[in-house]
Amino acid sequence: MKMISLLLFCVLCLQCSADRSIERLSDTEVATLEHFQRMEPIHTVSITGEQEPGEKLLLCVTFVDKNSKNPLVNKRVLFYHTNTNGDYEPSNANDETTARLHGSATTNSAGNIYVSTILPGDYGSSENNRHIHTGVFGARPEAYDIFFEQYSRGFGSMMNSGNDQIFYATLRKTKDNRLVGFVTIEVKNTAVTD
Repeated sequence: MKMISLLLFCVLCLQCSADRSIERLSDTEVATLEHFQRMEPIHTVSITGEQEPGEKLLLCVTFVDKNSKNPLVNKRVLFYHTNTNGDYEPSNANDETTARLHGSATTNSAGNIYVSTILPGDYGSSENNRHIHTGVFGARPEAYDIFFEQYSRGFGSMMNSGNDQIFYATLRKTKDNRLVGFVTIEVKNTAVTD
């Protein structure tokens, strides 16, 4: 009986493990990335410089109202995350939003923001929990998280199942091996003003 239980546990773990394979961008995805890269500076944020250790990550994020599905226009959004080692390195030890790797931008008329950064490291002692926090100013709640399909599977994704403040981006790669993610975040209670 112990052997059968161990075998079932191993099968479950294999099924829940992350599939880290990352495909190249399709032609359509390349065109979408290029569109985001041409946006005005107010709608873009560069969280890290070229010298920051870690895999380079480009995010094309669209924010919409959860109920109407209309784009959130002219909303300021904060982005922050861990370094490649999984440390926030906040300037205020009691406030992760002051993480060393942070920045903000304002959505355009389509609800879009372009983010240039690195893939965050796993946080704490857990694996498969790489994510970027967003704070949508004036929304209630403000906090929404972007997880990455290839780095969020297994037990972590089971814990997040059904959470309407967590969104998943499937990672792709450019020809020069930069990671790219596309994600739409549905924000609740957006009528609140700053």
